[in-house]
Amino acid sequence: MRNPDRNSHESNDSYVRPSRNSPGIGASVIRSIIVLVCIGAAGLVLAVLALNRPTPSGERDVFIRKGMSVLQIGRALRREGVIRSPRLLVLFSRFSGTSRQLKAGFHRFHGDMSTWEVHRELSVSRERFRTVTVPEGRTLNQTLRRLAVALDLDEEKLLRLVNDPGFCRRLGVTADNLEGYLFPETYRFSLMMDEEQVVRMMVRQFHDVFDEGMADRTRQLEMTVHEVVTLASIIEGEARLDGERATISAVYHNRLRRGMYLQADPTVQYAIEGGRRRLFYRDYEVDSPYNTYRHRGLPPGPVMCPGAASLRAALYPANVDFLFFVARGDGSHVFSSTAGEHDAAKRKTKWARRRSWQSSGTP
Repeated sequence: MRNPDRNSHESNDSYVRPSRNSPGIGASVIRSIIVLVCIGAAGLVLAVLALNRPTPSGERDVFIRKGMSVLQIGRALRREGVIRSPRLLVLFSRFSGTSRQLKAGFHRFHGDMSTWEVHRELSVSRERFRTVTVPEGRTLNQTLRRLAVALDLDEEKLLRLVNDPGFCRRLGVTADNLEGYLFPETYRFSLMMDEEQVVRMMVRQFHDVFDEGMADRTRQLEMTVHEVVTLASIIEGEARLDGERATISAVYHNRLRRGMYLQADPTVQYAIEGGRRRLFYRDYEVDSPYNTYRHRGLPPGPVMCPGAASLRAALYPANVDFLFFVARGDGSHVFSSTAGEHDAAKRKTKWARRRSWQSSGTP
């Protein structure tokens, strides 16, 4: 028999022997991990360096809209060929703490810029402006089309806004749409402005022009602001000479007091298809609440955007008793107090008006 104690001792020796080598195995594992980490880090650095390289794109302007996330900006820049990786732009923004500080607006990039340099450019405000002139005498739809083209706005969104009664009320306009309230002026718009901001700016300009003095005069005439703007829009459509605006206004004020039909051509032109053109007898029969040849009083609302001169003329008509006027064909008008005088003026100016239509290409 073997000695139990010896067997026990040998058994213990054989058990603990591997444990004497365990420090070497552990060190080897640690060294392996370190090597792998270093390889991974080197790979990451190489990947960052590769993705950070400039692209071969040429110089280009890219518009960054307000509210875009860093990832959305990165994707837009990749589509334009400005950067290679949107994720790298996100990484740089998080690393530098500028994720919420990238600036909206137009930014200019060129092919020699790395992603880090692109990131730095995005951190600088580059707001741009565009001057847009909105003329008097344009309808709401014509004005919106001009704004959409000039400012790269969504025309459908503009249409929804200006025809939203709730939005009109919030802007201080007691009407169902903003016809007549997008004030004609030369504006300097930021290209970062959206559709609502542009509309608000133009209606604010209307309120600035239609000041407290005009509001007081409106109350003196026992009219509403909407009625004044409506009458001013008709004057805008009729007047070619500034000196005649107050006289044209007087004709309409006199007819309103007498309960006569206004018989204003701009209201018919607003009601028919095709806009402003020479009117024919059939046009005066169009079934529309805007047709002042068939309905007494003012139409439901403005027929175009009046300027400041027409607003003042609507509030301060000339002190005359005229009830009629007819175009001479040269931009001026003949004013009359009686129907007989008016008929004679029409006969006298008939050929001049026809020549004017022909020379202007009016059908």
